[in-house]
Amino acid sequence: MMDDAIFYREWLPLDKKEFRILAMLADHDGEYHGNLTDMCRYFSISAQQKTRTALREAIQTLTEHNFIESSLSGRTFHLRLIPTANEISLPRNWLTRLRQHKYSADSVSWEVIVKVILWLEENGHDVITNQQIADELNISDSVIVSAKKVLYKDFDGLLRKRRCKIVNDEFRCIGQVHMLSAWWKEG
Repeated sequence: MMDDAIFYREWLPLDKKEFRILAMLADHDGEYHGNLTDMCRYFSISAQQKTRTALREAIQTLTEHNFIESSLSGRTFHLRLIPTANEISLPRNWLTRLRQHKYSADSVSWEVIVKVILWLEENGHDVITNQQIADELNISDSVIVSAKKVLYKDFDGLLRKRRCKIVNDEFRCIGQVHMLSAWWKEG
Protein backbone atom coordinates (compact mmCIF):
# COMPACT_ATOMS: atom_id res chain seq x y z
CA MET A 1 0.00 0.00 0.00
CA MET A 2 1.25 3.46 -0.92
CA ASP A 3 1.84 5.96 1.89
CA ASP A 4 -0.16 9.16 1.28
CA ALA A 5 0.20 12.73 2.49
CA ILE A 6 -3.19 14.27 3.27
CA PHE A 7 -4.01 17.73 1.92
CA TYR A 8 -7.28 19.67 1.98
CA ARG A 9 -9.13 21.50 -0.79
CA GLU A 10 -9.35 24.64 1.34
CA TRP A 11 -5.55 25.01 1.18
CA LEU A 12 -5.30 25.33 -2.59
CA PRO A 13 -5.99 29.08 -2.97
CA LEU A 14 -3.61 30.02 -0.13
CA ASP A 15 -0.40 31.96 -0.65
CA LYS A 16 2.70 29.91 -1.47
CA LYS A 17 4.29 30.64 1.93
CA GLU A 18 1.31 29.34 3.88
CA PHE A 19 0.82 26.37 1.56
CA ARG A 20 4.50 25.43 2.04
CA ILE A 21 3.96 25.09 5.82
CA LEU A 22 0.78 23.06 5.31
CA ALA A 23 2.55 20.75 2.82
CA MET A 24 5.31 20.16 5.38
CA LEU A 25 2.67 19.24 7.96
CA ALA A 26 0.95 16.93 5.46
CA ASP A 27 4.31 15.23 4.89
CA HIS A 28 4.72 14.81 8.67
CA ASP A 29 1.27 13.28 9.26
CA GLY A 30 -0.20 16.54 10.55
CA GLU A 31 2.29 17.40 13.30
CA TYR A 32 5.70 19.04 13.33
CA HIS A 33 8.13 20.02 16.08
CA GLY A 34 11.20 22.04 15.20
CA ASN A 35 12.71 25.48 14.94
CA LEU A 36 12.68 27.80 11.93
CA THR A 37 16.17 26.71 10.84
CA ASP A 38 14.96 23.06 10.81
CA MET A 39 12.08 24.14 8.57
CA CYS A 40 14.50 25.95 6.23
CA ARG A 41 16.54 22.74 5.94
CA TYR A 42 13.38 20.75 5.17
CA PHE A 43 12.50 23.20 2.38
CA SER A 44 16.13 23.37 1.14
CA ILE A 45 16.18 27.15 1.53
CA SER A 46 18.73 29.35 3.26
CA ALA A 47 18.12 30.10 6.91
CA GLN A 48 18.51 33.87 6.55
CA GLN A 49 16.65 36.20 8.90
CA LYS A 50 14.31 37.23 6.06
CA THR A 51 13.37 33.59 5.36
CA ARG A 52 12.82 32.75 9.01
CA THR A 53 10.67 35.87 9.41
CA ALA A 54 8.53 34.83 6.42
CA LEU A 55 8.05 31.34 7.94
CA ARG A 56 7.10 32.84 11.31
CA GLU A 57 4.56 35.14 9.63
CA ALA A 58 3.10 32.24 7.63
CA ILE A 59 2.69 30.20 10.82
CA GLN A 60 0.97 33.14 12.51
CA THR A 61 -1.40 33.65 9.55
CA LEU A 62 -2.29 29.95 9.43
CA THR A 63 -2.95 29.93 13.18
CA GLU A 64 -5.13 33.04 13.00
CA HIS A 65 -7.20 31.52 10.19
CA ASN A 66 -7.60 28.17 12.02
CA PHE A 67 -5.66 26.03 9.56
CA ILE A 68 -3.22 24.98 12.28
CA GLU A 69 -2.68 25.08 16.01
CA SER A 70 0.73 26.37 17.00
CA SER A 71 2.72 26.94 20.14
CA LEU A 72 6.27 28.03 20.80
CA SER A 73 8.55 26.58 23.47
CA GLY A 74 11.83 28.47 23.42
CA ARG A 75 12.72 28.39 19.72
CA THR A 76 10.83 25.18 18.99
CA PHE A 77 7.51 25.43 17.20
CA HIS A 78 4.85 22.80 17.82
CA LEU A 79 2.47 22.75 14.85
CA ARG A 80 -0.64 20.64 14.33
CA LEU A 81 -3.06 20.61 11.40
CA ILE A 82 -6.72 21.29 11.89
CA PRO A 83 -8.43 18.94 9.40
CA THR A 84 -11.26 20.19 7.20
CA ALA A 85 -13.90 18.33 5.23
CA ASN A 86 -12.42 18.14 1.72
CA GLU A 87 -9.49 15.75 1.95
CA ILE A 88 -7.18 15.08 -1.04
CA SER A 89 -4.43 12.48 -0.81
CA LEU A 90 -1.13 12.59 -2.67
CA PRO A 91 1.41 9.76 -2.63
CA ARG A 92 4.15 10.84 -0.25
CA ASN A 93 6.88 9.76 -2.67
CA TRP A 94 5.42 12.15 -5.30
CA LEU A 95 5.52 15.00 -2.77
CA THR A 96 9.14 14.21 -1.91
CA ARG A 97 10.17 14.04 -5.57
CA LEU A 98 8.42 17.31 -6.39
CA ARG A 99 9.97 19.07 -3.41
CA GLN A 100 13.51 17.84 -4.12
CA HIS A 101 13.51 17.91 -7.94
CA LYS A 102 15.85 20.28 -9.77
CA TYR A 103 13.59 21.88 -12.36
CA SER A 104 15.50 22.44 -15.58
CA ALA A 105 13.32 24.10 -18.18
CA ASP A 106 10.45 25.99 -16.60
CA SER A 107 10.87 28.22 -13.58
CA VAL A 108 8.08 27.13 -11.26
CA SER A 109 8.02 26.28 -7.56
CA TRP A 110 7.27 22.84 -6.21
CA GLU A 111 4.39 24.32 -4.20
CA VAL A 112 2.61 25.39 -7.39
CA ILE A 113 3.13 21.99 -8.99
CA VAL A 114 1.68 20.26 -5.91
CA LYS A 115 -1.30 22.64 -5.99
CA VAL A 116 -1.93 21.86 -9.67
CA ILE A 117 -1.73 18.11 -9.05
CA LEU A 118 -4.13 18.35 -6.12
CA TRP A 119 -6.54 20.52 -8.10
CA LEU A 120 -6.48 18.12 -11.06
CA GLU A 121 -7.00 15.17 -8.72
CA GLU A 122 -9.94 16.79 -6.96
CA ASN A 123 -11.81 18.78 -9.60
CA GLY A 124 -14.95 17.40 -11.15
CA HIS A 125 -14.69 19.06 -14.55
CA ASP A 126 -14.45 16.99 -17.73
CA VAL A 127 -12.87 19.75 -19.79
CA ILE A 128 -10.79 22.46 -18.15
CA THR A 129 -8.84 25.51 -19.19
CA ASN A 130 -5.67 26.93 -17.70
CA GLN A 131 -7.68 29.98 -16.70
CA GLN A 132 -10.07 27.85 -14.61
CA ILE A 133 -7.15 26.36 -12.70
CA ALA A 134 -5.50 29.79 -12.32
CA ASP A 135 -8.69 31.37 -10.99
CA GLU A 136 -9.28 28.70 -8.37
CA LEU A 137 -5.65 28.57 -7.22
CA ASN A 138 -5.02 32.35 -7.29
CA ILE A 139 -2.03 31.82 -9.58
CA SER A 140 -1.37 33.37 -12.97
CA ASP A 141 -2.26 31.52 -16.15
CA SER A 142 1.39 31.48 -17.30
CA VAL A 143 2.51 29.81 -14.06
CA ILE A 144 -0.17 27.13 -14.53
CA VAL A 145 1.17 26.49 -18.06
CA SER A 146 4.71 26.15 -16.66
CA ALA A 147 3.59 23.76 -13.90
CA LYS A 148 1.77 21.55 -16.41
CA LYS A 149 4.84 21.53 -18.68
CA VAL A 150 7.00 20.33 -15.80
CA LEU A 151 4.52 17.57 -14.95
CA TYR A 152 4.35 16.54 -18.59
CA LYS A 153 8.05 16.79 -19.54
CA ASP A 154 10.02 16.15 -16.35
CA PHE A 155 7.86 13.41 -14.86
CA ASP A 156 5.52 12.03 -17.53
CA GLY A 157 3.02 12.62 -14.73
CA LEU A 158 0.29 14.27 -16.77
CA LEU A 159 -1.73 12.94 -19.66
CA ARG A 160 -3.62 15.60 -21.59
CA LYS A 161 -5.81 15.80 -24.63
CA ARG A 162 -7.28 18.88 -26.29
CA ARG A 163 -11.03 19.14 -26.66
CA CYS A 164 -12.21 21.09 -29.67
CA LYS A 165 -15.55 21.76 -31.29
CA ILE A 166 -16.97 23.64 -34.23
CA VAL A 167 -18.42 27.04 -33.30
CA ASN A 168 -19.91 29.23 -36.07
CA ASP A 169 -18.18 27.14 -38.73
CA GLU A 170 -14.82 27.56 -36.96
CA PHE A 171 -12.78 24.89 -35.24
CA ARG A 172 -12.08 26.07 -31.65
CA CYS A 173 -10.28 24.51 -28.72
CA ILE A 174 -12.54 24.67 -25.66
CA GLY A 175 -10.05 23.23 -23.15
CA GLN A 176 -8.21 20.07 -22.24
CA VAL A 177 -8.94 16.80 -20.52
CA HIS A 178 -6.24 16.02 -17.94
CA MET A 179 -5.41 12.82 -16.19
CA LEU A 180 -2.61 12.22 -13.72
CA SER A 181 -0.40 9.28 -14.61
CA ALA A 182 0.40 6.66 -12.02
CA TRP A 183 3.62 5.79 -13.85
CA TRP A 184 6.03 8.62 -13.26
CA LYS A 185 9.36 8.73 -15.06
CA GLU A 186 12.32 7.85 -12.84
CA GLY A 187 14.98 10.44 -12.17
